[in-house]
Amino acid sequence: MKRFSYKSLIASALLLACAIPAAHAREYSSEVGTMWNFTVSKQIDRVNLQLQQNVWTLGKYYERYMPIFTVSYTAIPKYLKLNVLYYYMNQQTPPGTYKNRHRYHLGATFSYPIDRWSLSLNSRFESTYTIGSDKPVNKWRNKLLFSYAIPNSRWTPFFHADIFLMLNGNKAGEFDRVWYDAGVEYRIDNKNSIECKIREEHLISTAPQQLNTLFSLAYKLKL
Repeated sequence: MKRFSYKSLIASALLLACAIPAAHAREYSSEVGTMWNFTVSKQIDRVNLQLQQNVWTLGKYYERYMPIFTVSYTAIPKYLKLNVLYYYMNQQTPPGTYKNRHRYHLGATFSYPIDRWSLSLNSRFESTYTIGSDKPVNKWRNKLLFSYAIPNSRWTPFFHADIFLMLNGNKAGEFDRVWYDAGVEYRIDNKNSIECKIREEHLISTAPQQLNTLFSLAYKLKL
């Protein structure tokens, strides 16, 4: 029964990720940016604590500084984790306008390991509060993750698709954006690793719609 439910969740999310790009707008703009982050994590029994520092750029401009604190609890080993996240965001949008935001996530990660493959669906509620604004922006995010551990290798290639659905405001029920990530993680040793990836971002709710490409470099440390 577990096998059927996990496969159904993953298959449904994959079909949805493929269907969303058939968007209603025909005009697009695009930018190229970068993402830099450093992550420190600590495993304590079934609890994982993680602190991540992010700096993103878009075009010629600084886009955001974003530290993220995550607490994950392994409810069912290999199959289910419960997650709580807090973000602080100093974001420039559009250029010359800076906003400070608090963001919260509450969700769960459903996983199904198959030999060296790892298949996961991370579903979570997101609420973002902008300082100076009374109303939060709420979204439902579903992230589909595939990775493969190459035998006798320190390299792990992966693919992610993250789908954002608006939950409130005048665009409630509409898709906001999709992130497509493809990359590889290199394990230096049991505690250190480096991740390189490319993100294709499709902003659906903007007019015109936007297609951005971001190059990412990350360093991860396990304490």
